[in-house]
Amino acid sequence: MTMRIYAAALGLEANSFIAQPTSYQAFRDKLYYPPGTHPDSPTHQTAAVFVAKRRAARDGFTVIDGPCYAAQPGGPATRAAFERMRDEILDHLKASLPVDGIALSLHGAMIAEGYEDCEGDILRRIRAMVGGGVPIAIELDPHCNLTIERCRLADII
Repeated sequence: MTMRIYAAALGLEANSFIAQPTSYQAFRDKLYYPPGTHPDSPTHQTAAVFVAKRRAARDGFTVIDGPCYAAQPGGPATRAAFERMRDEILDHLKASLPVDGIALSLHGAMIAEGYEDCEGDILRRIRAMVGGGVPIAIELDPHCNLTIERCRLADII
C-alpha cells in the first residue's frame, strides 16, 4: 500500500486592533480550493500542499489535498467562518483516513471570535482524531505567533 499524506491550508494574519471581522466570504474571495482542486503550481498560503504534491509525483506516494483557504490580513475571523473552514478540513480528513502523515499550511497568526489560537485549536482536534502515531507537519509564516501548544502537537514546524 502506498503512503498517504493529507494536506490542507488555512491562513489569516489577524490583527485584534482591527474592528471589522474577517468573513467567510473574505476567505473565498482571496483563496479557496475545494478538496482535490489545488493547482499544480504554487499559490499564496498553500506551500505544504504544493510541495507535498510535487514530492508525491517524484517519490510515488499519494497526497489527498483537502480544502485550502486564505484571506487578506485583517481583523479576527468571525466565529462562524473559522468553525466552518476548520470543520470542513476536519470532516474531509476524517473521510480520508487512514493517512500516514499530515501537512498543513497555516499562517500562524490567526485569531477568530472566541478563539485566541486557531492553529492550536485545529491541531488539537487533528491530533485527537489521528493519535500520536501520525506525524503532523505545519508550515507557518516567519512572523507567526508560536505557542507551546503548537510545538507540542506538531511533529515538524
